[in-house]
Amino acid sequence: MIRFFTFLLLLLPLIGSGQTENPVSKEKTFAIGLVPQYAITNGTRIDFDIRLPGKNQWLVVAPQFYLVTNNSNLWNFEEMTGVGLDLQHRFFLGENNQPRGAYLAYGPVIQYRSVKDEGLTDYQFREDNSDYIGLREEMLQTGIWKMGGNLIFGYQALASKTYYFDFYLGTGIRFSFDNRSSGLHGYYNDWWGDLGYSGTLMVAGIRFGLLL
Repeated sequence: MIRFFTFLLLLLPLIGSGQTENPVSKEKTFAIGLVPQYAITNGTRIDFDIRLPGKNQWLVVAPQFYLVTNNSNLWNFEEMTGVGLDLQHRFFLGENNQPRGAYLAYGPVIQYRSVKDEGLTDYQFREDNSDYIGLREEMLQTGIWKMGGNLIFGYQALASKTYYFDFYLGTGIRFSFDNRSSGLHGYYNDWWGDLGYSGTLMVAGIRFGLLL
């Protein structure tokens, strides 16, 4: 399903290909788009852009959904489901009143992932009138919360009166914790792309979609 919606929106630029960039004939107040690179991590991110009062300012509301039902190429676990939300205050630079050109954006990020995987857990047993603690392997569920924020610089171009393309680059910070330890299990925090990464990171990508 994720790949289907990604493929569907990928076709949108082809429909408008061959048209030069034109000014929008009337002021647009809403847009919907996709961030295709989220498919690499078995996710879908849908962006809703809402014009705010004032000089070319926008609120970007970007819910995310994640689903892995078998072993992933990026991570080693059995299953993963998750949701997330990015919020951005975006303002375009310059005198242009249309949603195009250079912009700055900032805002918070929150994500939750539920991961199922085999792991070692402790148990108590009694033998020869003595109590012992042992380890056994069983299926474990780990809930991982990740919070932080982004500061990005980007450029949005209009392919026609309806279609937009957006390229962005910036920096961010993440703080993660889980439901099975006082901090975060290091198994999910090996590198910046891990489910439970904490620290600074680079934020980059593309967006495309429809102006309504």
